[in-house]
Amino acid sequence: MPEGWNRITNMKNGLFGLVLLIIMHASMGCSLIKIEKSENRNPVPQSIILNSGLEVSATGLTTISKSDFFPSSFRIEANNTIIYIDPLAVETGEKADLICITHAHPDHFSKADIQKLIKADTRIVCPKTVAGKLRKYGYNISVVKPGDLIEPAGNMIIEAVEAYNINSAFLWIKAHPRSKQNVGYIFRINGKSIYHAGDSDFVPEMKNIKNIDLALVPVGGDNLTMGIDEAVKLIHHLRPGTAVPMHYETKINRDMNRAFKGFKSDVKIVKLD
Repeated sequence: MPEGWNRITNMKNGLFGLVLLIIMHASMGCSLIKIEKSENRNPVPQSIILNSGLEVSATGLTTISKSDFFPSSFRIEANNTIIYIDPLAVETGEKADLICITHAHPDHFSKADIQKLIKADTRIVCPKTVAGKLRKYGYNISVVKPGDLIEPAGNMIIEAVEAYNINSAFLWIKAHPRSKQNVGYIFRINGKSIYHAGDSDFVPEMKNIKNIDLALVPVGGDNLTMGIDEAVKLIHHLRPGTAVPMHYETKINRDMNRAFKGFKSDVKIVKLD
């Protein structure tokens, strides 16, 4: 372990501090976290049905460094097309038609899960930092950056949008700097729209996002994503029909329940597990 690691660790507590340290020291080869299905995962996938041909489900709780974590991992079924976003600790024999990755951090980009879901004609949509790690496998990859549009199938448009941090997580280091061109995604399918914000603060570009039916919004905070208060502001701005919190340790459930209990809006807040 690199000298000084313990001093840094003492300055950041909890799961997200550990994840940040792994991000910072990835090049040093320190493998400190284990990501797997949580023992508390609901055996029945929780889902939201937007219309008769469009269903969005969570892949379920994971355990990261012995803490239960609700990840940014979702499955969309649209007219028999199967889409995964940031698949993590997925338990299924079902293959994906499309896999969308927001960025290269290990709680979003899992080669093991991609290999589990891939088939001959699977298309992977991802930013360049992810594509560079997948080139050697010969996958069908579409590289995107914020502002790009792709039309992978009939009646479907996917827009890559900005996802980055405004505030530094440690000293001057941002966990998700804008320069990396990480992305969130807007899926417009069958007359409905689904927004997956990726790992991001509430950044100015989000004010241009409109007409969202379902918003998947990170709430974990710790200067890695927006916290609960910022998420509430984003949801008020977007005014989607339904909003789902994501990317959080379950130990913040009490704070999250308190924040959303007094939510003054016609938006339906749905917690999936």
